[in-house]
Amino acid sequence: MFSAYVYFVGLLCWVLCSNSALEIHRHRRILLSDPNYLQNELHEIQVKLQEYEVVKSQVDTLQSEVDTLKSTNQQLEQQLPKIATRGTVYVRWGRTDCPGNGTELVYTGYAGGSWYDHYGAAAEYTCLPADPIWGPNKDIRSYYPALMYGAEYEDTLLFNVPNTYEDVPCAVCRSSTHSTSIMIPARTQCYSGWDKAYVGDLAGGYYDSKAATQYVCVDENAQALAGGGTTNDNGKVFHQVRTRCGSLKCPPYENDKALACVVCLK
Repeated sequence: MFSAYVYFVGLLCWVLCSNSALEIHRHRRILLSDPNYLQNELHEIQVKLQEYEVVKSQVDTLQSEVDTLKSTNQQLEQQLPKIATRGTVYVRWGRTDCPGNGTELVYTGYAGGSWYDHYGAAAEYTCLPADPIWGPNKDIRSYYPALMYGAEYEDTLLFNVPNTYEDVPCAVCRSSTHSTSIMIPARTQCYSGWDKAYVGDLAGGYYDSKAATQYVCVDENAQALAGGGTTNDNGKVFHQVRTRCGSLKCPPYENDKALACVVCLK
C-alpha cells in the first residue's frame, strides 16, 4: 500500500515537471520565432554598440589631451632653466642708473677708451667700473702698451651737460625679462614687438681724428660724471653724429642733421 502511494506521488511529480519543461520550451520557441522579439533584440544590441563607440571616442579624446599635457609639461620643464638664466646686458651711456623698465644695475662707472688721435687706438668705448680690483700684474710695465683714458663730452648743447669737456658716466644694465638688445640709429622709437630701454643721441669720435671709433647711444638725459673735471683732457671723446647725403639716401634722410638713437629690448 505504501509503495503504491510512493509510486503515485513520483508519477505525479514527473508529469508536472514534464509539463513545466514543455511549457518553457514552447515559450522559447515562440520568442525565437517572433519577428518583433528579434528586431527588439537587434535594436538593443545596436544601441549598446553606439554607446560603446561614444564612450570609446571620449576615452580616446581624453587620452589625447593627457598626452598633449604631458608633452607641454615636458617642454616647460626644459624651458625653466633657460628662463631662469636668460637676460640681456646693455650699456646706458651718459647715466649712472638704469631705466625703470624691469632692468637691474650690474655696475656703474666711467666711460673710457683709447686716445682719440692715436693711430693704434682701440675703436670701442668702454664702461670702466667705479670700483676696480687690481690684478697681480698691476706694476709690470710693458714697452708697447695699449692705453686707457677717460672720456669727455664735446658738445654741451647736444648732450645737455653744464659745461663742455664734462666727463662721461655709464651704467651697465641687465634685463631679466628680455633676451636680446639692439641699438637702432636714426630712430627714437623701437619697431613693433620690441620694448624701449632708452632713447638718446648718436655719438662717436671726430671724423678727422686718427683713431677709429664706433657709434654709441648717449641717453637723452645725459649726466656729467660727479667729481669729474671740465678741462679739455680729451682721451676718448663723444661728438654728435651728423648726416652727409650722397651715398646716404636723402630722402628719407636730410643733410647735415644730428642723428638720434634708441636702445630696444626683446
